[in-house]
Amino acid sequence: MKRLPIHLMFGAATLCCALAAGYYAVRVQRIAQSNGDVAAIGAQPREQWSKSVHDSNDPAVQLAQAVALARAGQHAEAGKLYYDLSRVAPSSEAGRLALYDLANMYLREAAGDDAQGPVRSAPMLETAKARYREVLRIDPGNWDARYNLERALRLAPEAQDTADDTKDVKEQHNINVRGAAPEELP
Repeated sequence: MKRLPIHLMFGAATLCCALAAGYYAVRVQRIAQSNGDVAAIGAQPREQWSKSVHDSNDPAVQLAQAVALARAGQHAEAGKLYYDLSRVAPSSEAGRLALYDLANMYLREAAGDDAQGPVRSAPMLETAKARYREVLRIDPGNWDARYNLERALRLAPEAQDTADDTKDVKEQHNINVRGAAPEELP
């Protein structure tokens, strides 16, 4: 009779370990499938992607699809995938990367290939700045986004509100200090 509780505890512990092993086996299988899909996206043209790649709900696979589309020059479709992914999970790693890549895509389209000459599209540049700021709100330590935002600001500086600076109003302050004569402060 004394062995029964010990055998039951051992059986419960064994069952818990078996469930945990099964859970992690399923996770490893899903990760391997996602890695295979991402590798297929990078190695093959879009027409040859498998159905599982097209219908995947995995954020890593969707991000790889968007990157492949952007490299192929299909910016509208890539932008839609980036935007959808950044809105579904904005605080996840895939969401932050999608938002950053979306901003980079807008910056490349706005600045052109050399990024030295005139800006080709000011609205796209403003959109890129907004996306970089959104990335920095989510992840303030993202130095790549900071650098690219600064680069975008150098291409098209933002206008300062100079309405207060244009008024040349001189204010006078009278200060009374014991034992001293009142003087004008600048």
